[in-house]
Amino acid sequence: MTEERKQELRQLLQEATAPENLEIRQRSANSSPLSPIDIHGYGVHLRQYWKFYTETSLWVVTTYEPNIINEAVKSKLLGFIRVEFASFIDEDKILSASFFLIGGFAAGFPLDYLLRQLLKITIAYGTEKAASTFDKCTKETQGSFQDIAVLEGIKLASEIQVFDGIRLIPLPNSTSELRRYLPSSLLWRAKERESSFIGKTLLVVDCSVSPIFHKPFQTSTIQEHEDQKNRTFWVEVNSKDLPNLKADSYPPKFLCEALSLACNSGVNVSFLTRFLAEDKLYNLSHEMGGFSWASYPSGKAIKVGHPEIEKAKRLYKKLANPNSEIAKKLQIPTNRWIQSKANKDPENKIIDLGIALESLYLPKNKTDQLSLSLRLRAAWHLGENKAHRKELIDEFDAIYTLRSEAVHNGELSPKVKIRKGNKAKQGKSIPTSEFIPRAQELCRDSIIKILEDGEFPDDDYWKDLILG
Repeated sequence: MTEERKQELRQLLQEATAPENLEIRQRSANSSPLSPIDIHGYGVHLRQYWKFYTETSLWVVTTYEPNIINEAVKSKLLGFIRVEFASFIDEDKILSASFFLIGGFAAGFPLDYLLRQLLKITIAYGTEKAASTFDKCTKETQGSFQDIAVLEGIKLASEIQVFDGIRLIPLPNSTSELRRYLPSSLLWRAKERESSFIGKTLLVVDCSVSPIFHKPFQTSTIQEHEDQKNRTFWVEVNSKDLPNLKADSYPPKFLCEALSLACNSGVNVSFLTRFLAEDKLYNLSHEMGGFSWASYPSGKAIKVGHPEIEKAKRLYKKLANPNSEIAKKLQIPTNRWIQSKANKDPENKIIDLGIALESLYLPKNKTDQLSLSLRLRAAWHLGENKAHRKELIDEFDAIYTLRSEAVHNGELSPKVKIRKGNKAKQGKSIPTSEFIPRAQELCRDSIIKILEDGEFPDDDYWKDLILG
């Protein structure tokens, strides 16, 4: 906008928010009448709600909204918006990037939504800030937001930056302190399960979306809407370390896999959402924003420091490579190994391990001599010498025996016999509960070796390996 247009907007906003032209109304006309609230008080609650979590401000902001009661003033301000956003408006509706990120009207938002958001920013921060925000949205093509996830399976002593724009934050052990770490609107929507955040690890990813506004989609089906928005909006992670990384192909999935392997722990996402700052003009649908909970078994949380993070970073770049066939082939074994680590039930631990190892070591569409093939291939793959390979054959034989017990009997023997490379009569029995961590370690070693070698074992690989 030109300076003259900015000044015109300032004057319009000042006129629109004058006490004689603006009223803070109760949102629902069907509810019992409530006490009126003045413009100044509403502004105070807006600022508190946008920056801090308080019950009173939450109630005020979600119960009341600003309305211009002078129709002439409202018409002039809407006319100004129509001129500046002309290229994005269709039938008096506009499509914000917030629709793509956290939900909203696929056919566009009425211009009243944009007007109301502009009024809120004016009431909270003044006409200068509102005019500047408006100008920014008409000039710039990119807006910012955050992907937020709560992770199970790891604990931090302090905040760690994994990559530029991607950080892990330890959450406090008290609900009263959560507001320092989590957006107020998020705490509001997740209030019934607020205690689920205590003591967990927060993953925060700085992202961007472009364009900020677009014309509403003129399509007839939900699938057409989905196709159109995916072609229209571009979302990526704001990271110098990971340039041109699309947010939907990122985290937290691959980072959880890398952290799990690096820390030897089942790291899973228990809560996931996207956060747009409520005081941004293009955030027209924040009150409709959703989140998802996932119920994973909560295994023991492992303490994590910089050494584990550095290893996770190396593994992440391999796992998240969209062009890597190895990363794609490792998805099933890696996910099954993580489930095995997170699960408390020993039978399920072993079943998951069995599936993971078969995905790694057994050829497709071949069902004969599975146990023998698995033992030989795993021993050759991990073994350093003849004696070591003999020990590995015995350990993988024990894993396969336990897996068969879990699948066919529904329970495991209390002890498992391992020959450790010797004759059967010289073998020893150890508690199954002690052997399972060793079995998980072997599976993890197999996955990491494949990642670091940069080669997934196929039929030619086994022939070359066994022939030396």
